[in-house]
Amino acid sequence: MKKQILAVKMPNKIAPDKTSIPRHLRIVMVTDVYDDMKNGAAISMERFVSILKKKHSVKIVSTGKTSDDKIVVPSFYFPLVKPIMIKMKFSFAWPDEELLVKAFSEADIVHIQFPFYLGMKAVKIARRMHVPVISAFHVQPENICYNIGIKTEWVVNLLYKLFIRKVFNRTEAVICPSPFAENELKRRGLTPPSHVVSNGVMPQFKPIKVKRPAEFNNRFVILSVGRLAKDKRQDVLIHAINKSKYRDSIQLVITGEGPIKEKLVELGKLLPNKPFFWYLPVDELIRLYNSADLYVHPSAVELESMSVLEAIACGLPALISDSNHSASKQFAINDRFLFKSNNAADLTGKIDYWVEHQKELYVFKRKYHQLSRSYSMEESIRKVEHIYYAHAR
Repeated sequence: MKKQILAVKMPNKIAPDKTSIPRHLRIVMVTDVYDDMKNGAAISMERFVSILKKKHSVKIVSTGKTSDDKIVVPSFYFPLVKPIMIKMKFSFAWPDEELLVKAFSEADIVHIQFPFYLGMKAVKIARRMHVPVISAFHVQPENICYNIGIKTEWVVNLLYKLFIRKVFNRTEAVICPSPFAENELKRRGLTPPSHVVSNGVMPQFKPIKVKRPAEFNNRFVILSVGRLAKDKRQDVLIHAINKSKYRDSIQLVITGEGPIKEKLVELGKLLPNKPFFWYLPVDELIRLYNSADLYVHPSAVELESMSVLEAIACGLPALISDSNHSASKQFAINDRFLFKSNNAADLTGKIDYWVEHQKELYVFKRKYHQLSRSYSMEESIRKVEHIYYAHAR
């Protein structure tokens, strides 16, 4: 009979004696996808890995292309949702036990990015090998259910129970991107220590002087950035602008990729000014954040939202959904920057207010930029490192 390895109970505060001694760590990141992913969780992980590599050894266990610092495992899809997964550029990873044992054999700590089958098996193997494991909460069951058309609450609750029992409660600590995310797990039975660590915003996202594109001249530019998927509710934004009394002077720009792009392009034909659907490299996206007048985030499901962080870091005021399943509303400076979730009429009223009060809106550019400084990538890296130091072997 295999000896059961019990999870180490750590205090909720990180022990100062371990975190005060920075050292080189051998970190293994376990994630279903790593290459060419466009969602916030994957982009955030890529940024964390690139910075952590400056001080530590980081190996990736994932699907996709082989590289010197990556161990590749097979991928698979669930047949019924395979078309959606392909459009979202996401696949599940099949855990190869031999490869996982090899990856963990010299690791100081293992970091689980997603609580799916690969993560479940990785936790089990790492515990058997006495390697400490940290997990991260980056995918809400609501995200999954929303995009495959399941609206039954018991399915959401079942997925939470599965993820918590099979992954989160079997790790030494859990990293949550927001207080909202942490509370969601705690109220559903999380027992290990949890730590709030923002996805962070990179320093290049900042206010800069730019010349507005000619297409924007004499128009109020509304920007929305994110995956083009059902849970992001860009359709609500399009309907809201169509109801606006200023619809003729509003230019909508939506950037991102995803499975419902064609539907959104077709819906956008309702507007007098054809929306721009762009996918931009980082430098051009920063220029766009600095060219727009208002950022609108209609998403119904969010654990933080990197795009809102990037927008406000560039000094772009953000109008955000007040969804009960979203943490993004934490960034709203006041109620004028919140609208009722999935309610196009309420969003129209808030948009019309800011079109009519552009001088007031301009004042909030500096206030939003100041707010963003509490979410620097440098601070997030420091917190993650301290968590690693506290638990690494």
